[in-house]
Amino acid sequence: MPRPIAELAEGILRSLDMWKVPVNPLDIACQEGILLKEGSYSDGFDARIEYYADHHVFCIFYAQSAGWRTEGRVRFTLSHELGHYFIEEHRQRLLTGKVHDSVSDFRSCDPVEIQADEFAADLLMPMPLFRAELERFRSGFCTLDDLSTLATHLGTSLTSVGRRYCESDREPCTILFSDSGLIRWSHSSEDMKRKSLYFYPYNNAPPRGSKTAALWEMIHNGTATGKIEGSVAANVWFDMPRARYLWEEARPLVNTGRVITQLTIES
Repeated sequence: MPRPIAELAEGILRSLDMWKVPVNPLDIACQEGILLKEGSYSDGFDARIEYYADHHVFCIFYAQSAGWRTEGRVRFTLSHELGHYFIEEHRQRLLTGKVHDSVSDFRSCDPVEIQADEFAADLLMPMPLFRAELERFRSGFCTLDDLSTLATHLGTSLTSVGRRYCESDREPCTILFSDSGLIRWSHSSEDMKRKSLYFYPYNNAPPRGSKTAALWEMIHNGTATGKIEGSVAANVWFDMPRARYLWEEARPLVNTGRVITQLTIES
């Protein structure tokens, strides 16, 4: 099925002779004549793109990498802002003087922000190139550690790579993201959806008996030291699952107070 945003991102990369990974959004912004204003802003600010009609120029203000805000996170945020620039409906809003602070990395429920996140993923990780990169990891099957390595190589965030991995349908996989001890979103491969291994209600604590719940307990007690993993019954996470056991990996996202979880079917 055609994906207009993916086609838009591919067209841009090919027209700029950038059809390869890693993709540097700074280079794209410079080629488009977009001004870039990096700064030390508050933790709640990711980025904003503005249009200055008097000078016929766009400018992206963005938070520099520091602490929990990794270089990969910054690159994804910049690509998100480029989504607002390249997606025609978004661009027209900017041309009329409308601006807003963006919330990137799939943390917003606003359809406009979701579209810009999708553009960022398609720009930084075009699916044909992404699938080729997966071949570096055990015939394409990846752990969270592998996905973290890939995120560093591609210059993007672990959360965006995790979602992209699900979309690649390389193996049945569900990624969940939790914040303050609550599941905020999940993303699943088509195989996981067919096996009823994908729906978990948002804004709820992870289920008792899961590795993610155990990790959050350790975080709250100040005893978390890193990723925890292991086998878990599929019905711990899902109602009426079409599998008996899952392999669960849960990993803190450094200095963010958030956790990413990967579920795959245990063979």
